Amino acid sequence: MSRPSARAEVEEAALRVASRVGLGALTYDAVAAESGKTKGGVLYHFPSKDDLARAVIERLIGAWEEDAKRQLGAPLETASREDRIAAFLLSSIETDGELDAVGDLSVLVDVMHDSELASVWIDFRDRWVGDVATLTLQQQVALAAADGIWIDEAMQQAPYPAARRDEIVAELLRMVRG
Repeated sequence: MSRPSARAEVEEAALRVASRVGLGALTYDAVAAESGKTKGGVLYHFPSKDDLARAVIERLIGAWEEDAKRQLGAPLETASREDRIAAFLLSSIETDGELDAVGDLSVLVDVMHDSELASVWIDFRDRWVGDVATLTLQQQVALAAADGIWIDEAMQQAPYPAARRDEIVAELLRMVRG
């Protein structure tokens, strides 16, 4: 197995820092300390804070995309819309990505204040779900409920027992598939 590039190491460190402090509070010094690189080394790969922020959101969404692909188990372009939506839903509430829900939420809250960074999330959602306005009511409700589960768990206040969560997720998948 090859060693990750210095740039990838800095991206991973920046994502860890952003998950703790939020994207808005991300600093070159904190990323340098987390990555074991110099501040100059971080600046070499990411000459502006915007470059660093974009790398963080792209790495986060990339992890979600990989999880969605794993959930789908088939090439995206050959899957039905319902199967893509189901994989997207599962990736948002059952991710094995690089962060936990708390870290994801911390990063994404800051992203929504920047339309350029938000476009990375929107592009990801559009690839998997398509135009939300064209979904059935049940599909829209299922996605909204999945967002609620994700936020509840990120806020560490999931109001239902684990066994019930499995039933809820199964019901959401039935709603997505009609």
